[in-house]
Amino acid sequence: MENIQNKMKELFGNSCYAYCLAYKFAGARTMKDLTSYVLKGWYDGYIDDDGYVSKPVQYINNTCKATTKVIDVEKPEYKKQSLVEDLNIVMYSYNGGTHFVVVDKEGDVVFDPSGNSNSVKYGVPVSFRKFIKK
Repeated sequence: MENIQNKMKELFGNSCYAYCLAYKFAGARTMKDLTSYVLKGWYDGYIDDDGYVSKPVQYINNTCKATTKVIDVEKPEYKKQSLVEDLNIVMYSYNGGTHFVVVDKEGDVVFDPSGNSNSVKYGVPVSFRKFIKK
């Protein structure tokens, strides 16, 4: 018998990048609104069953309905001086795992899908997502 609850734990437990994209591009701020974007992206096939955003450009443009179309996503090494947008998505590394958060231009966390995550407390920022727009 399929364990739906375990599958949903995996989907939501690994969906930090999807939540950050919904925060940045859809402007969602409440848990219900953010989660509705994650579920829609999963339903539309842009997010895998394990929470991995396998088609970020489609998720941003179609599900989050970005006002400016994104054509690609680059993953440069994190350097605080490289943060030029008001909202930047940064990947932290801690204890062999990774976690995504949204930071401002100064590198201060403005949105962490895990609240006050250990990844941010004890880890280090390793890369950020640079969105190439039309």
